[in-house]
Amino acid sequence: MVKSERLKFFRYKQPQLRIDKYKYLHESLINGNVDAAKFGRRIVLLNTFTGGPRYMMNNCKDAFAICRYAGYPSYFITMTYVCTIEFQKRGLPHAHILLFMSIEFKPQTPDDINKHITVKISDENERPNLHGAVQNYMVHGPCGPYNKNSPCMKNGPCSKFYPKEFRQRTLINEVEFFKYRHTDNSRTVNKRECVLYNKFIVAYNPELLLKFGCHINLEYICQTSSIKYLFKYVHKGNDRITTTLYNTGDPSEATQVVDKIRNYYDCRYI
Repeated sequence: MVKSERLKFFRYKQPQLRIDKYKYLHESLINGNVDAAKFGRRIVLLNTFTGGPRYMMNNCKDAFAICRYAGYPSYFITMTYVCTIEFQKRGLPHAHILLFMSIEFKPQTPDDINKHITVKISDENERPNLHGAVQNYMVHGPCGPYNKNSPCMKNGPCSKFYPKEFRQRTLINEVEFFKYRHTDNSRTVNKRECVLYNKFIVAYNPELLLKFGCHINLEYICQTSSIKYLFKYVHKGNDRITTTLYNTGDPSEATQVVDKIRNYYDCRYI
């Protein structure tokens, strides 16, 4: 209801928004409006509306400006907790966070990465709290041979590439995802009546995991692709349908209405 009231504000304040400044030629070409005779009244949704297309696009440009100034981000954190940051069709609300580290703290070697990111099951006797947190929050699946009907299973294998392979050191590859050190320490956790090894553990930071007590995935990155990932949701479309938004008014009318607020409503509810 709050969002509906905010959209009503933008709709009824159109005369005060000076919307003529939005009628740029490049915007018309992007939208496919190449016929000047079809231009008419426009109802716009400003970038001050949180979650709207202009808001997301401006934030994305700001993020790239930060990247140009501070260099590539260093860590990518995905965190589920109670606060409603982003809703998806499946899964809990969660936040995506990028951290830009100063030069002296940027990870440069696999050893630097291993100091902050781990994918191992801790010793239950030495660190029982951490062991319990990993078991409750940082186990993927189970999938594969344990559950072939898991949502992550696509055409046979797991789409998230679990279970991981055991390896003794972290591999840095600028093209693919980073392959963290998965040692076979024979420790196990139980999830859904399955006994799982390090191969099913999601990358995490022990201090953050114990502090917040929720799923908090920490990944090392050194590319701008993570920024695009953060802002792609408003443009990624739907999973199972293809749709077209069109004006249901009389096509013979000289003045057509381009209603960005209506389009936002339609896309959201589709």
